[in-house]
Amino acid sequence: MKTMTKTTSHKSQSSGGAVSNGLWPTNGQVTGHKSQDLKHNNSSRIKTVLLPVLAALMTACATPRVALNPRADFTSINRVAVMTFTGNKGDVAADLMTQSLVGSGANVVERQQLSAIMNEQQLSTSGQLDPATVKRLGRLLGVDAIFMGTVADSSPASNYIVNSSQETVLKNVTQVSGGNIYSNGSVPGLADSQLLSTTASVSLVSRMVEVETGSIFWSGYMSYEGFDLPSAMSSITDAFARSLSPIWPALTIKR
Repeated sequence: MKTMTKTTSHKSQSSGGAVSNGLWPTNGQVTGHKSQDLKHNNSSRIKTVLLPVLAALMTACATPRVALNPRADFTSINRVAVMTFTGNKGDVAADLMTQSLVGSGANVVERQQLSAIMNEQQLSTSGQLDPATVKRLGRLLGVDAIFMGTVADSSPASNYIVNSSQETVLKNVTQVSGGNIYSNGSVPGLADSQLLSTTASVSLVSRMVEVETGSIFWSGYMSYEGFDLPSAMSSITDAFARSLSPIWPALTIKR
C-alpha cells in the first residue's frame, strides 16, 4: 500500500477537499500540510457525497458501441454458446456474459459442457476459430451462434493511504491513473489519515458469430469503471445484452 501526502493546492472548495482524477503528478515532489478536511469527523460526509456521485458518473455512459450485420436474421438464433474471452480475466468476462444473456432470456450452453467438448476436440476454449471449426463446434454443441470476445484493457482497483502532518513533508508520489478516486474514510488507528481508492476500469469487445456461415451478426465494444473488475465487466455485459434485446427475439426478458 502506497503512502502519499495530500497537497493543499488541489483542495476543492466545493466538495470539502474531495479528490478527483489526475490529482497526483508523476514523479513529482509534493508539499503536504495538516488539513482539517482529512479529520475523522469529516470522512463520513466526504464518503457520503463522493460515492453516490461516482456511481452516477459510472452509470451515465453505460452504452456500448455496436455494429450490426444488415443481412443478419436474428430469428434463426435460438441457442448460443459463450467462448472464454482472450486477455486478462477472460474466463470471468465469459461467465458474466453468460449470466447477462441468461438473465435476458437466452438459451445458453453450460460453459462446462462447452469446455468438455472443446477438450475432446483438442480445441482451445479461447482465441480465434476458423469458420470450419466454428461450424463443426456449432453442430457438436447444438447451437446457432457463438459469442467470442476480448478483454482489451483492464486496470484493477487500488488503495492508497494519505497521511497529513503538522510538519511539511516531501514525498515522491506516483501518478494514479485508470480510474476515478474516491474516499473510503479514515484508517482505523491512524490519526489524520484518509484511505483513498481508485476505481477499476476495463474494456470489452464481443461478437456473435453465426455458426453455419461464420458471419458476424453483432459486435459490441465498451469501456467502463466499477469498484472492482467483476462489477465493471458485469455492467458491460449487461449493456451488451440490452443492445441485443430489441433485435434478437430470443431475449424475452427486458433489462
